[in-house]
Amino acid sequence: MSPDRRGLTAGVARREITPPAGLDLSGFGSRDGAALGMRDPLYAYALTVGDGELTVALLALDLIGLTPDWLADTRRQVEAHTGVPAGHQLYACTHTHGGPETGVLPSMGEADPRYLERLRSSIQAAVGEALDNQHEVSLALGLGAAHRGANRRSAAFNPNGPHDGELDEIDPLVVTAQFRRPDGTPLATLVNYACHPTSSRERVVSADYPGHLRTVVESATGAPCLYVNGAGGDVNLRFDQPRQRGFAAARLHGEALAAEALRAVEGGRASRSTPVRAATAPAVLIYAERIARGRALELRAEGMAELARARTLSERRQARHYMIAYAQRVLDSYDESDWTDQVQVDVQTLRIGDLALVALPVEFFAADGRTVRASTPTPYLMIAGWSNGNLGYVPTRRAFARGGYESATAFRWYAQTAPWHPISGDNLRLAALDATARLFE
Repeated sequence: MSPDRRGLTAGVARREITPPAGLDLSGFGSRDGAALGMRDPLYAYALTVGDGELTVALLALDLIGLTPDWLADTRRQVEAHTGVPAGHQLYACTHTHGGPETGVLPSMGEADPRYLERLRSSIQAAVGEALDNQHEVSLALGLGAAHRGANRRSAAFNPNGPHDGELDEIDPLVVTAQFRRPDGTPLATLVNYACHPTSSRERVVSADYPGHLRTVVESATGAPCLYVNGAGGDVNLRFDQPRQRGFAAARLHGEALAAEALRAVEGGRASRSTPVRAATAPAVLIYAERIARGRALELRAEGMAELARARTLSERRQARHYMIAYAQRVLDSYDESDWTDQVQVDVQTLRIGDLALVALPVEFFAADGRTVRASTPTPYLMIAGWSNGNLGYVPTRRAFARGGYESATAFRWYAQTAPWHPISGDNLRLAALDATARLFE
């Protein structure tokens, strides 16, 4: 049989990963306390797909992101437990701001080691169950479009922001992939769209709009739905009023996105090929210029004064992490003879038939996502942002020049010494294109 016409098998499983009340949530520095309870559950989904020669595992997780060290240990343990090679495992996080702190944003709270160990066990179990329940499948791929997201740097969305582009400068594409048993019934559905899940700052656990999207798709298809968030670093849910938030908005947009995803599934076509492949390409992230040592000393002193006046947790967090800890990182970097302004990462890509997935371990901007999409050999490309790690925002050149939260201040919350220079985005795009092209040679 031709390598392009080898049969596909797939299995799927999920585990609940909702944290208990009392754990710190992640995503908003303005929260004044740990989780008080749960609004809706969080899940870890595992989809395993093979072609008789190679098997890959896609994990879709209701989390803000995961750290590289934790992922490396987890990949090794999953490989030992299931046999799926570490390089064939892709960890896609929805980036919900209603999930637990995992070590990605230490300024937002403390990661709970016991929760992270249970999470690892849940992932292992889910991958094992998916492998134990493989079915022969066909693959149907669909495309749709939605403007449920909005450019949050635009004047229409944020009057006090950098006024960077128009409201509709997003990646509107909805990409779907449905795995079907020989009798035509769905086994699992993948949905890819690019938008921040930031509906509420309340102290409750929530999967945000991806949870509502999955509920609708699963009810309609009778099969698990995995949500893969995309290049949405500068995209928030579209609200009638600037800065409007709330769980009602999460449900409204999640259900509307689900309806578009189901239309794309209904109008999808069969994949013309069936190979399963994996590839990685290295990319270098480069820091922009650090503030001067003298300015770091001033900022640390200002932070100490702010901490003495602080009355709330969010005020103390601002002083400790945004000012004092950041200033100390800069000072330490000047004292370290081996400090470097470069960090190497891997850009992982998977191919399943005519479907490609590109995992980017950062908050990738929509414009860069569109550039990658326009240059790949398949129209069915799922860009997985916040995947295989979360190292913060990588701004475009325009965003870097205009400033604003994503390009000028967010790096402090990510415990970084400086923002990423826009050349980092160039390097990530080139790595993504290189790895994807090799999958389709």
